[in-house]
Amino acid sequence: MPTSKDIKKPSQERARVRRHKILLCAHDLLAREGAAAVTTTSIAQEAEIPVGSIYRYFTDKEAILSELYDTAYAEVETEVLKTLEGLERGLGFRETHSRLIHAFWRAARSHPSFRLLTRWANSQRSLWDVTPGPDSNLGQMVIRTLEVAETTLPAARRDVMLRTTVTTLSVLVDQAIEEDDEQVAAALIEELATLLAAYIE
Repeated sequence: MPTSKDIKKPSQERARVRRHKILLCAHDLLAREGAAAVTTTSIAQEAEIPVGSIYRYFTDKEAILSELYDTAYAEVETEVLKTLEGLERGLGFRETHSRLIHAFWRAARSHPSFRLLTRWANSQRSLWDVTPGPDSNLGQMVIRTLEVAETTLPAARRDVMLRTTVTTLSVLVDQAIEEDDEQVAAALIEELATLLAAYIE
């Protein structure tokens, strides 16, 4: 069976359209029935194509859901970066980070499938697989937050402090995203901002 590395994205328009249709149908199934209902058979039925056609573009359903997750995460991060770029400098790390997390919460909650895909990813992957590192987009957001807040990390501990901050943010913000009560979510976010500020400052 081919691995993900063996399957290249198609270059022909017709194949690109079919691949995109597979992703859209998987997304629709996920939104309607949850991740458990997403199988290569159900996707093929939804897309009205033979099951075998799916394997020309994806190794399995996990590869499809992984791509949907990565796309959703990137879309949420893009919205958060817009907020971050609009912040004035010198607010201090706690206030800047609080606004960043609030922006992440709003973007994640308004995204049509982010929560569903995050739940799936958390159930399928180990903590280290789903936790972005300092070089990830989330890591770059934390670095940008530090710049906007005009906060400098000790050079000797910078790398480990960045990894700790990104890991803490990634894991704990999931709890706020899962919270339906906006006031409770806001309280969780403030606690997270306070925790990270105490660590950083």
